[in-house]
Amino acid sequence: MPSPTPVVIVNGLGAPRIAAVAYGRALERHGFRTYAAPQRLLGYGDVRAAARLVAHEIEEILAKTGARRVHLVGMSLGGLIGLYYVKCGGGAHTVDRFVSVGGPLNGNALARFVSAVPIGAHALAQTSPDNDLMRELRAAPAPKDVRMFSVGTHGDLLTPRASWDAEGLEPVESPYGVFPIGHWMLFLDPRNHGVVADCLTR
Repeated sequence: MPSPTPVVIVNGLGAPRIAAVAYGRALERHGFRTYAAPQRLLGYGDVRAAARLVAHEIEEILAKTGARRVHLVGMSLGGLIGLYYVKCGGGAHTVDRFVSVGGPLNGNALARFVSAVPIGAHALAQTSPDNDLMRELRAAPAPKDVRMFSVGTHGDLLTPRASWDAEGLEPVESPYGVFPIGHWMLFLDPRNHGVVADCLTR
């Protein structure tokens, strides 16, 4: 049975907030109560600032619902934002389960090529493995009271396993991904919604 714990969805890079709303609707078909976290600049701003927005939204949800904790699901870059919140932004006290879906949790080597791009792509540049944000994230201890999963698929061109399979998270490789569109299948294929729902109910 699905948990009554609220599920907060964190959107990915370049996608409007309605994408997180739609993803939440898909999880609601599995019996969850979902909320879409706010975003700025379509996710292209600073990851730390995005994590603060998530923190504020979660505090409001806890106050409104009376729940003690939430489940947190991050889509693509939203996975990195969510993990930063859990490990570095106080989320260890408010999150029960965290699921990253196609998140570049170890960074992405391709991001080194965008470091010279103007500020509009700041979040993308922060996924470079040698960025100070990634170093801070790696150095932070995994929270003891949060069960964390990272879902990926073999057919993901944008976020290969070396990027999504991160220390401290339980790796879940979905079979429902076809190269090279596996990244988008993680969010659009109903079978992958079921994979995430399973992570939230194990």
